Amino acid sequence: MDVVYRYVTTGPGKNDALQWIRDAMHGGRYHEATHFQERLRLYNIDMWDVFKAIEEAAECLPYSGAPQHGGTCWRVLGPTADKRAVAIGVEAFLDRKRRRCILCTIFSVEGEAS
Repeated sequence: MDVVYRYVTTGPGKNDALQWIRDAMHGGRYHEATHFQERLRLYNIDMWDVFKAIEEAAECLPYSGAPQHGGTCWRVLGPTADKRAVAIGVEAFLDRKRRRCILCTIFSVEGEAS
């Protein structure tokens, strides 16, 4: 007998991911991972920069990170308040029928943000 395991996610698909993440952020339904907080300090970025990058994001791409909450992982690329290009690693997931996200990490991106 063959057994097939299927991983079912409760996060958004590619077409909805950025809006899902924005909704969660605006609604205050986000959590900052410890690693994310360390990266804020490393890159001298504050939460205003994170909100700005997500709000003005040029792209939201699937990310190969392993989801911890049954969601889907994304890399949101956008500018900080001072126009530095960053990528925010985010897991978007559904919790009690509400859109939520975890801010997992921050990546520096070469060049200027668009």
